[in-house]
Amino acid sequence: LRDPSCARVCAGTTKRDSTKWQSSSVDQFVYTYVDISKCGFVTVPTVTTSLEGHGSHWHTTGSGNIYDVTTSTFESVIKTSQSVFVANSNKWNMEWIAVGYTC
Repeated sequence: LRDPSCARVCAGTTKRDSTKWQSSSVDQFVYTYVDISKCGFVTVPTVTTSLEGHGSHWHTTGSGNIYDVTTSTFESVIKTSQSVFVANSNKWNMEWIAVGYTC
């Protein structure tokens, strides 16, 4: 077991005006990479996410599905019939909370 004093909760957002949504090679998916390096984790954290924005994100599924979590980043993949243009114009962004160890 790890020292409980090393446990840390860290939270953030990809921000409405700066989330870099990309089109997946598979139809109906958009994705973004989220930088969590400032949290200082030394082990892979547990991450919870939520999709936030001005509109059209009710057309999506999978905002809680994350991939390739490391101590410094994770990927969020969203299934949607909407395009990257719609994601960006509606200011979709990822709100996240990560729990892990810093020592």
